[in-house]
Amino acid sequence: MLKIVQPRYLSLLAACVLAVAGCGKSTDEHEAESPLTDTGGLLRYVPADSPYVFGTLAPPPDEFMDRIEPRVDRLLAAYSEMLGAVMAAAESESDDAEEMQKMDALVDEFRSLLSLDGLKQAGFTRKSTGLLYGNGLLPVLRITLSDATLFDDFITRIEAKAGEQFPIGEVAGMPYRFIEDEGVRAIIATAGDQLVLTVAPEGLDDDGLARLLGLELPTTNIAQTGKLLDIAKAYGYLQEYVGLVDTVRLADTFIDEPSGLDAILLEMAGYDATTLSDDCKAEFRALATVAPRVVTGYEEVSAERVRSVAVVELRKEIASDFTAFVSQVPGLGAIYDGLFSFGMSMNIEALRTFFDTRVAALQEDPWACEHLVDMQDALFAARERALTQPVPPVAYDFRGFLAVVDELEGFDFSKKQPPEKIDASFLLAMDNAQGLLAMGQAMIPQLAELAIEPDGKAHRFDLPQAQGSTDGAWIALTESAIAFSVSEDAETRLPALLDAAGGTPPPFLSMGLDGAQYYTLLGEAMRWSEDEELSEEMRDALSGIFEAAADFYERLQVDVVFTERGIEIDTDLSLAD
Repeated sequence: MLKIVQPRYLSLLAACVLAVAGCGKSTDEHEAESPLTDTGGLLRYVPADSPYVFGTLAPPPDEFMDRIEPRVDRLLAAYSEMLGAVMAAAESESDDAEEMQKMDALVDEFRSLLSLDGLKQAGFTRKSTGLLYGNGLLPVLRITLSDATLFDDFITRIEAKAGEQFPIGEVAGMPYRFIEDEGVRAIIATAGDQLVLTVAPEGLDDDGLARLLGLELPTTNIAQTGKLLDIAKAYGYLQEYVGLVDTVRLADTFIDEPSGLDAILLEMAGYDATTLSDDCKAEFRALATVAPRVVTGYEEVSAERVRSVAVVELRKEIASDFTAFVSQVPGLGAIYDGLFSFGMSMNIEALRTFFDTRVAALQEDPWACEHLVDMQDALFAARERALTQPVPPVAYDFRGFLAVVDELEGFDFSKKQPPEKIDASFLLAMDNAQGLLAMGQAMIPQLAELAIEPDGKAHRFDLPQAQGSTDGAWIALTESAIAFSVSEDAETRLPALLDAAGGTPPPFLSMGLDGAQYYTLLGEAMRWSEDEELSEEMRDALSGIFEAAADFYERLQVDVVFTERGIEIDTDLSLAD
């Protein structure tokens, strides 16, 4: 094994390479009926028992790429400007002109990569796929290049500008670049038409390196098991884009006697599973089954939208209990046209019952593992506090809330001028909404003057502290919710909001965002920021990044729901025209 001290510039070089790899996806020429069972494709490198794998196994549709590529190009250009601003700030603070000249040349070379054409010149194209997976615990990123020599030439140019070269190692006749730091070797290699990035203990032998780099294929790969295909079918994912984290497999790595690369890694780390007691092994194994897997995938990738779903799978009885933690909140989970919407629902009584029941059962049959004692004691203490400090009855009436901000007009960040006009609504779901209104009327004279019935009808009242930014405030009430608005059309909006259907199943959390409005506001705020640590060039560069991001999507909707499968995170991204 070759061991060379890391030159001072190579940490930066490695970061540049990793960042570039994240921008590209790659493609494998081998075709099969399903990429998830293609034993000759990228999945042939992934061991059957890999604890995690995330794959883009086919290029996105051309219609999607046609729409997104110009926006990506603009965003890359904005990041290039930011790097230029970073270098300008560094040069102003450095007194080492020679070093800064070298660094400037290095960054300029990397900036040349931050465009679609630059990526193409380094071997990354739109017809691309890639794979991140664990060979045991060790991460491996594989990306297929249009021409591996293009990437090698890029690294050679980077080395030339830095005035230093990566150390070179070799395994099974294949050379690779690497850097070492504190016993960890980061490896950059091209094998055939693939870029391979990974990390390994610096003492890993050639056999282990060959397995890690895919020069020695696993006896059984994950495509042969069909598990990824089963996930795609069960969840309705597109078969080209699927991910998995196997938490049980991860736990087993530290509980059972490790094998393969894990055995080498854990031995080098000084970890010995035999020191775990039988009680600890059994209890850790049981805890892992609470959330045995996390699965991710895409339901749609098109010119109009990108829909993805991530699921934290829960044990059946736990998942069933979680479905009781939420409540119906009018309008929660609906898609709105305004700047921003956010809300949540909660059944506090169900949450408390779950906690009390589970901890009480643990007290009856406590953990025996010494490594769990501190956590167990904390749970017992929390239950004791909950029993001696009851939740106020009004808290049990709470069911959730929803805030919708349609528009903020008249911001002038250069003059520190707040919005001249706010168009927003807020809804609070309560079992005893009339009681909450009575409390408000006792504190706000303008409300006390109104005779408000739980019929959903909107009533206008003056809000002196908000004069100038609104056309007046409105309030409406039903038996189970109270809503407040400062919108122009509040008289019709509030009854509609109180009568709106919520999502099915009811979301625990729901968030919607107008991309263009949101990132434009952030860009303006950054441009006129008074942060003294940021130069004017840096503020302009960061503002440019936000403004480029504003072109990406029309609306983002994210809902977190509890189902019989577990915790589901649904993301719907509508692409901008």
